Amino acid sequence: MTGWPVTDLRVPSITAAEVVQGGFQVVDVRSPSEFGDGHVPGAVNLPLLDDEQRSVVGIAYKEQGAARARVVAMEQVSPGLARYLGELTALAHSQPRGRRLAIMCWRGGERSRNVVLLLALIGVHAVTVGGGYRAYRREVLLGLEGWRPPVPVVTLLGHTGAGKSALLRSLAGVASSLRGPPRPWPLDLEDLALHRGSLLGGLNQPGERCQKDFDALLWEELRRPRGDYLVLEGESRKIGKIILPGSVAAAIRSGMPVYVHASLEARAERIMAEYAPEGWDTADTERFRHSLELIAARLPRRTYLSLETAFDDGRFTDVVQGLLVEYYDPLYERSCVEGRRFIVEFETGPDPILDARRFAQNMARLIREVSSDPRDGHR
Repeated sequence: MTGWPVTDLRVPSITAAEVVQGGFQVVDVRSPSEFGDGHVPGAVNLPLLDDEQRSVVGIAYKEQGAARARVVAMEQVSPGLARYLGELTALAHSQPRGRRLAIMCWRGGERSRNVVLLLALIGVHAVTVGGGYRAYRREVLLGLEGWRPPVPVVTLLGHTGAGKSALLRSLAGVASSLRGPPRPWPLDLEDLALHRGSLLGGLNQPGERCQKDFDALLWEELRRPRGDYLVLEGESRKIGKIILPGSVAAAIRSGMPVYVHASLEARAERIMAEYAPEGWDTADTERFRHSLELIAARLPRRTYLSLETAFDDGRFTDVVQGLLVEYYDPLYERSCVEGRRFIVEFETGPDPILDARRFAQNMARLIREVSSDPRDGHR
């Protein structure tokens, strides 16, 4: 019997660049742990092999070769194949007209190709992603590396708790309702990173973000300008464990600096609302204690013991104000405020929506002054 081997059968394919542009529902058929390590935003994880099954196939490949590994993979997949194809078919039929499934594995190899072939047998026309997630990851990194701000950049600077993140969130909410250009394009990097940037920044967050997912989400935001000037917070190169791309760090450094400020009492109140220590579980409490111990090396012994006692007594506001005065404010003064000339000083109030509208009005006038055409680039 002659003919092409099964492994040489051609299947329709798209590039990683086409995935980035959108128009397909990405189905990631890698194992849950692979998916958790990084995936395309909006992708659906329907693993052809779960982690345990993938391990079994991997051992067979290593010990007995590729042919035997394929047999083992079929043995692992076969019992649930009808249900699996049913899930994929339902997903395909739920898509808007003309939107196809793009099946992705690690490098566009056998898993994605076999799923597309099986779907074709039951009348569902899907495509593979050439090069798989590895090619997509490369596309994202190249995009971030080559990115340059297409509009002027405004960098928000200010002491911890001044309301920079709240201002970014509110700007996002009101941007579409503002009259005419220039409109703000707020980008909350801390929200993307699921971290507020300080030693305590991971507390009271909905989860943790890995570097690969952060990069993917960031590129989704950057590749399509959503306003006439980009508003970023003055982050350091790292937000928790997340490292900012060099192009974004450079945009922050070269952006027009705006000093955001508020009273100590208002800042402490805002921090209390965001961190919500009354709702912490044991793990959150221990993380705070560990962070406080790391800070202790930079504090007078008496101050550290006073903060520790206040925390044990449940006097959280005293802890926050103490950390601001004794640690965060002096640190921020040295790193971000001293010697810097700000184009605007903006005081936040109790209403973040009102703050956002005031800020947008102030910046609209400034952007017009800086450049008659905001899209000429930042200066």
